[in-house]
Amino acid sequence: MEILNIVSVIIQIVLFVALIFVIVSLTKYLKLLMAKVDVLEDDFNKFKTRVDPLIDDSRALIQKINKISDKVDDNFKYVTLTIEKIKDTVEDIVELKERIVRKAEPPIFDTINAFAAIVKGVKTFSDTIKRSRPVKRHYSEEDDNLLFDNNGDSEFELEKQYDDINKELNEVRKKLEEMKKV
Repeated sequence: MEILNIVSVIIQIVLFVALIFVIVSLTKYLKLLMAKVDVLEDDFNKFKTRVDPLIDDSRALIQKINKISDKVDDNFKYVTLTIEKIKDTVEDIVELKERIVRKAEPPIFDTINAFAAIVKGVKTFSDTIKRSRPVKRHYSEEDDNLLFDNNGDSEFELEKQYDDINKELNEVRKKLEEMKKV
């Protein structure tokens, strides 16, 4: 039994030595692990010090973007209201123009028609007077073409004035018709 005790003590000593060896090995591994954790912690702290300003800048940038977006929204609302006011003003102006044209058009046409009738009446009257005069015999062929005597340029001036008045009336009529189209 003694041998058994001795063997048992030797086994216990070997186990204690193995246990001490395992504890020493684990301690070394634990120290290595702790050193790596410390390095990782230092790296993380360095990364954090580099990232913190970026995060702060990003926050500031996001705030500025939000302010700009709010200002754009406000300005868009202002522009929209301005466009609506302009649209209403343009509609009022168009309506006013239409009312003016509706009210002014009949009297203008009546005046033009009356003026044209007067011009036609005067022209007809002058044509009738020209025809009712006796035809004078002149010595030259040029004198035969004259409606009145050689001294009277008043006939030519009257016709020129009638033609000018007719031209003006036609221009006014054209402008009024253009105004109707608009």
